[in-house]
Amino acid sequence: MMKIRESFPLSSIRRQAKANLAQPTTSFRDETVVVIGATGVMCSEACKVLAQLDVGTLVLGVRNVGKAEALVDEIVTECGIARERILIKQVDLTSFESTKAFAADLNKSLPRLDVLLIGSATNNTKKFVTRDGWEENLQVIHLSCAFLTLLLLPKLQISANENHTPTVISNVSSSAVRMTGPWMKFPAKGSQHPNKPPAPAPAGYLRDMSDGKVIWQIAQYGVCKIVHYCWLETLSSLLDPGQVHVHSLDPGCTRSPLSTGSVIARAYLKVFGRSPLTCGRAIAHSCLPVENSHGAMLWDYEVEKPTSFMKSAKTREMRKVVWDETRSVLEALSPDAVQVYAELDQKGGRMSSDRFLDSIKN
Repeated sequence: MMKIRESFPLSSIRRQAKANLAQPTTSFRDETVVVIGATGVMCSEACKVLAQLDVGTLVLGVRNVGKAEALVDEIVTECGIARERILIKQVDLTSFESTKAFAADLNKSLPRLDVLLIGSATNNTKKFVTRDGWEENLQVIHLSCAFLTLLLLPKLQISANENHTPTVISNVSSSAVRMTGPWMKFPAKGSQHPNKPPAPAPAGYLRDMSDGKVIWQIAQYGVCKIVHYCWLETLSSLLDPGQVHVHSLDPGCTRSPLSTGSVIARAYLKVFGRSPLTCGRAIAHSCLPVENSHGAMLWDYEVEKPTSFMKSAKTREMRKVVWDETRSVLEALSPDAVQVYAELDQKGGRMSSDRFLDSIKN
């Protein structure tokens, strides 16, 4: 019964249906915002909201350039923003090489970076494996997004120092973080000794996820969202919120190719679904350094209290495993990732397992 109450709280369902968020009013003048997955249903609306808020430069990170060009036409027509202030950059998160090249392009070409908004996702209910050898949901939702975040983190830090205002990493999460958690398999206790180096990429919990040993494929999307949320929580614990703010956001549900794959989902959205504009406003608002939100989950314009699942001892231990195994994967991909991790070690200290769990207990 506890699992059902926590996974499907009636108050959240009512809140999801009734929300009518006001348009954000804080200007993004002179700021550069990078939106990954910009052509998605919700993120395309968020791009329009950002344009209405006078964003300085809007960078659309997309897989399909044709769809992005059509979106630019819509933004220019509906929002009156100059076309020159919108850039299209191609990136394919199913490829680590594409992700690395995209980050290198941004680091070289952008004078500043104020917001990294990651809204890309895939929800494959059948298993697909990428050219890099990982289950596609896991690579797109977690590994490539973590890789991109690390590679762009120095740019965000430099921009914060130069412009004397916090920059923002905002990740569009999902109610799946709440709904999937109680049903997933955790790493085996003691599977990774705290004094040993991280498990190599071919082994460990992430590889079990990729091989379908953690949860059914139909629920893989939710587990990947949980894993990335845990990774972001850990990253936030090593960053100064006065320099870089880290947010996760549940913008609610709307009709999209990701959420209409089943009869139950279509029926739910018909009754309780939000408009894409409402979701887009929530996403745009998450690009602001909201007070007391660093490292937390946002729901609409408020900081959401963590569920008992996210506070559990098992989940705290999983954060450590996810952080270490993700590190072993990403450091093998790029010396730049090695350098960023080394700098995080210097600032936060390379944490022992016990110290790490104490730091995120609350």
